[in-house]
Amino acid sequence: MKRVIAAGLLALGGLMTTAVGVANADEVQVEGSYSTLAACEVDGPHVEIAQNNHLYTHWDCRQHADGLYYLYLTN
Repeated sequence: MKRVIAAGLLALGGLMTTAVGVANADEVQVEGSYSTLAACEVDGPHVEIAQNNHLYTHWDCRQHADGLYYLYLTN
């Protein structure tokens, strides 16, 4: 009986930890790409999205394998 309770508590703890990790992982990749990091950084502070724009307070430019830069919004 103690094993069943311990296993249940362990499983519940794992589920709670997973939910917290997913809840804080919100990011959106903005449409389009940039040929230079400088161009991406110029647009970064001024980009807005149509839905829930107020939820995304930070931006980041990331280079992909194709050599282009893509803009991401995060919270």
